Amino acid sequence: MKIVADISIKDIDTIFPLLRGFDDASINFLETADIVNSNIVDADALLVRSHTNVNKQLLLSSNIKWIGSATAGIDHIDTNYLDTNNIIWFNAKGCNSFSVCNYVLSSLYQLKKDKIFKESDTVGIIGYGNIGKRLKNILDNLNINNIAYDPFLKSKVLSSISEIMQAEIITIHTPLTYMTKFATNNLVDTEFLEKSNSHSIINTSRGGIVSEVDILKSKQNYIADVWENEPHLKNSIMDCYIATPHIAGHSFEGKVKGTIDTLFGLMNFLNFDKNIVNKNLKLIDNLYQSSAKSYKYLKDFNDNYDIEIESNRFKDLFKNIHKNNFNKLRSSHLNRHDLSIYKI
Repeated sequence: MKIVADISIKDIDTIFPLLRGFDDASINFLETADIVNSNIVDADALLVRSHTNVNKQLLLSSNIKWIGSATAGIDHIDTNYLDTNNIIWFNAKGCNSFSVCNYVLSSLYQLKKDKIFKESDTVGIIGYGNIGKRLKNILDNLNINNIAYDPFLKSKVLSSISEIMQAEIITIHTPLTYMTKFATNNLVDTEFLEKSNSHSIINTSRGGIVSEVDILKSKQNYIADVWENEPHLKNSIMDCYIATPHIAGHSFEGKVKGTIDTLFGLMNFLNFDKNIVNKNLKLIDNLYQSSAKSYKYLKDFNDNYDIEIESNRFKDLFKNIHKNNFNKLRSSHLNRHDLSIYKI
């Protein structure tokens, strides 16, 4: 079996050689820019990140049978083309959920430092998937008032959209959808903002969910990690309370988990024996001995990852250096680790 993998996938060149069961496989590590049709045409499997557009142009006349993306999102994958051509695809769904939670929690403390977020305030979570559930659990641990809403789920822990509209802070964790029931495109617009009791909106999902024109004319503080028309950014990012270049999920742990999940997705596709899979799990556990950091207070998240420093850095780079180079802006983010264990 021939495998091609993006060398920028976190630690893949360290992890893959350790794994059992790939004795008959060869792997070719390529730079992102070199992942083009002529270099992957005879490969059986391809591992990518979000910088690679996986589509007909890339895959035409290739031997690719399986695509793995070490990312939670799939905006870069033409899933219709893959499904039509019987190419199996995998993405590391939820791999960076703790990372995004850390970003949101650091943002909450920044609001608290600036005397915007008060103890009596409620955080309203829109979307109750991997991130929404983890975030609610952490907020519960911290005794921060919170409610969650998801129109696709029925649960006693969930609230209505009208209750969400009464929350002082709203944080969004949904996919960007169009022309469907409960479509999220321009969910947060002038009408939403005028009806909302919120003083702050946090968006770490997709830019199109929030109308940037509308929110930057509103009373609300906008904390944004994602943008309309990425990678082409507008000067209006300078007017956001907090602005970052789509890196909420870019912690060390989030990236490594994306790599691990994708490799195990490949093992599943190849029908690896469970004993081999379990041995590989142990090998990886030994490689990444638990160094998980713990939290007890909201302040811990901001001490661990200062969102204001990240935002100021981004705005300065955008204004003075990399305005037209979004990938450069993304790669210039602060290195960070997640806080994931509650300290009792």
